[in-house]
Amino acid sequence: MARKGIEPMHDEHVNVTPLIDVVMCLIVFFLMVSKLVKDEMVEMVIPRANVGLEMEDQMGRLTINVVPPPLKDKDGNEIPEAQRKLMPPTVKMHGQDMITGDGWKALTARLRDERRLNPDLKVILRADENEKYDWIGPVLVACAQADIKNVNFATRQGQ
Repeated sequence: MARKGIEPMHDEHVNVTPLIDVVMCLIVFFLMVSKLVKDEMVEMVIPRANVGLEMEDQMGRLTINVVPPPLKDKDGNEIPEAQRKLMPPTVKMHGQDMITGDGWKALTARLRDERRLNPDLKVILRADENEKYDWIGPVLVACAQADIKNVNFATRQGQ
């Protein structure tokens, strides 16, 4: 009994349909990841630290940004430094402003909801190195009121 081998291909082109599917999946993946990174990372100067540890486990993390006041107003005019120091920063979580008319209650309620969804929630607090502690303290209080026990400060390597 003779065995038949695989017949040679007579087509001179390669089927690229599966490659197109893979490329489309990669495009969707990178669009989603870039949206997540954009929501978490706000441009600011992170403070330096001489000691500290790299977070090994990134699962269940939530980034809260304490963003300094803008340099220019809506009309494009530069805001004087003395006036900027009196302005409160913006607190952002998931790309949304969290401090609204009801003050810090909205942040505390949102943190409680996040902790309810993820009991092992880790908060990473990002703030500008020139930000006053007056605005970072209430974020820490909101974390404590939401019973979040793992709060980390984002820093960069010191020199």
